[in-house]
Amino acid sequence: MSAFATGSNLKSGHTASLKFDYSPEAILSICDTEIARLKDQIDKIAKIKVQEANFETTALSLERATSLFGNQLNPILFLKYVSSSGEVREAADQCENKVQQFFVEIYTRKDLFSAFKAAEKQLGVLQEKELRLFDEYLISFKRNGLELTEESRKIFIQKKKRLVAIESEFATILVNDTTSLELSLEDLKGLPQSYIESLEKSPTGKYKLTMSYPHYYPFMQNAQNTEVRKKYEFLFNSRGGDANRSLLEEAIQLRSELSRLLGYANHAEYVLERRMAKTPTQVKEFLANLVLKLRPKAKIELDEMLTEKRKELGPQESEIFAWDWRYYENIIRKTKYDIDPQLIKEYFPIDVVLKGMFEIYQTLFDIKFIEEISTEIWHPSVKKYRIEKHKQTVAYFYMDLFPRPGKYGHAAAFTLLSGFEKEDGLYELPVSSIVANFNPPTPENPSLLPHSEVETLFHEFGHIMHQTLTRAKYATFSGTNVKTDFVEAPSQMLENWVWKKETLQKLSGHYSNPSQKLPDELIEKMIQAKLLNVGIQTLRQLAFGTIDLDYHTSDKVNSSQIYAQRMNEIMLIPIQSGTQPQSSFGHLMGGYDSGYYGYMWSKVFAQDMFTRFESEGLLNPKVGNEYADWILKSGGEQEPLALITGFLKREPSNKAFLKSIGL
Repeated sequence: MSAFATGSNLKSGHTASLKFDYSPEAILSICDTEIARLKDQIDKIAKIKVQEANFETTALSLERATSLFGNQLNPILFLKYVSSSGEVREAADQCENKVQQFFVEIYTRKDLFSAFKAAEKQLGVLQEKELRLFDEYLISFKRNGLELTEESRKIFIQKKKRLVAIESEFATILVNDTTSLELSLEDLKGLPQSYIESLEKSPTGKYKLTMSYPHYYPFMQNAQNTEVRKKYEFLFNSRGGDANRSLLEEAIQLRSELSRLLGYANHAEYVLERRMAKTPTQVKEFLANLVLKLRPKAKIELDEMLTEKRKELGPQESEIFAWDWRYYENIIRKTKYDIDPQLIKEYFPIDVVLKGMFEIYQTLFDIKFIEEISTEIWHPSVKKYRIEKHKQTVAYFYMDLFPRPGKYGHAAAFTLLSGFEKEDGLYELPVSSIVANFNPPTPENPSLLPHSEVETLFHEFGHIMHQTLTRAKYATFSGTNVKTDFVEAPSQMLENWVWKKETLQKLSGHYSNPSQKLPDELIEKMIQAKLLNVGIQTLRQLAFGTIDLDYHTSDKVNSSQIYAQRMNEIMLIPIQSGTQPQSSFGHLMGGYDSGYYGYMWSKVFAQDMFTRFESEGLLNPKVGNEYADWILKSGGEQEPLALITGFLKREPSNKAFLKSIGL
């Protein structure tokens, strides 16, 4: 029976309304209060008598305390990424740093570890979920140095706290980046009028380009002036600068030192032990094998782009540069496939896309999204929704879709409240938020999404579904708390819907006349062009994964040298001299260290899971509900391979993945 069905043993509990209008002083006060409260609860767990140590008095008590703590503070910590106030962001950043430092202390407490060791001897017979939870905590203590000597443990704590601090500082530098480029109208030649009109003007009458995605990507695809593209690309890939490069290199060295203290050869070995891939050797082989298969395809693609460059600039041109490839790829898209991304954008006004996307997700998972008019939002453009299943509220989510100064610069799904079973047996309702940076509406035009951003929206909303449809018993396993090399798979699987004629009809409608859907002929061309530059695009991702692995199988690195070498060798396009793209490579300081390969790894499982929808119906609620039951609700309660096999009713295969990248 579905966990949502009437009679389920997990009944939904009431989730209190969240508030976001905290002053900096209130944030710091609440932060200190909650940390003190959690410390008090943990002190009690650590002091239990040996004969009283069991699952309930150790793991369950710690789980309940940390779950409530997380749900108290996550909405406040979230303000670091979305608040319009620099002072609020700064206070939330300080709180986040305090919390992370405090958790280093928790998992390096010898008295707490001793209580768990005592409990381990008298666990009795536990259900699988409880045993998994206990093991998760015990392993976390061991991986945080609690089997080290006293002297080594002190060194470990010191280094770990420094690592936490610099990871936070790296993110703060990027969030507060205000780099911009001022250009004349002549410099903007090739850009559509709607793009030019959306730009802010400087006091000198020039057009101001920020480093946001809605400014950068269309510019690099359309701007005809090579030198201006080069200048913009230089600024974009210099974000974070020397400061973040130093922080990244220090983090890599600290991670290596911490891993070696624990007896691992390197940080990657330490991380991958707890992932699907298990070892750096397996990841290295996975990446290298794909590089080998895709290189011939990429060389053909580079030759095609070089041909276009020579047509435009003359036969003397001999190379495609970092500021070239998006531009010439776009020319080929227009000439070879007769597709103009700017024209396609007109069929994807954001309101139409959201309506169609909601309809697809509601049909698939037999749920309803109901907009709530709420004053409890952090910005006037934010919207709040309630999720219902069988007329019962099961979760909430927010949507914050447009860029503004100081806001998180990528697209992501944030957990505000984790779902878990409370002591009274009711289920804490999950709350999440999608944060993105799509083209904002203007007085002349609505927000129009390039097809690639429709795909991004589908992907991030897939994470929202994973976080909100969870029915995991414990917050430790709730929602996207799964192995990092699986976490992208559920979302990547759902990207497929933006490439199918049946669903593109639902997602599209011309902004001047929403009933005018994307024409069949254009859809066919888009599908044909899907594999355009798949070699270069995939090699780019494989280069990132390889750079990450190189960094984290080393003790100390010259991050610029490795980055430049691998992009040249693998993507086959050199980075611009003097740039430091790794200084804005947020994944490596935000939880994907030794894990970036996971984007490609998880895609193998994503494409395989999609085969069921392909054969049984894209909008088949029976398959959708089975997908929700196996993949979304379970969270991390079981190993990913068991969930995938359960959903597919067979062992997974890489055939669908290889086909999806043209192999």
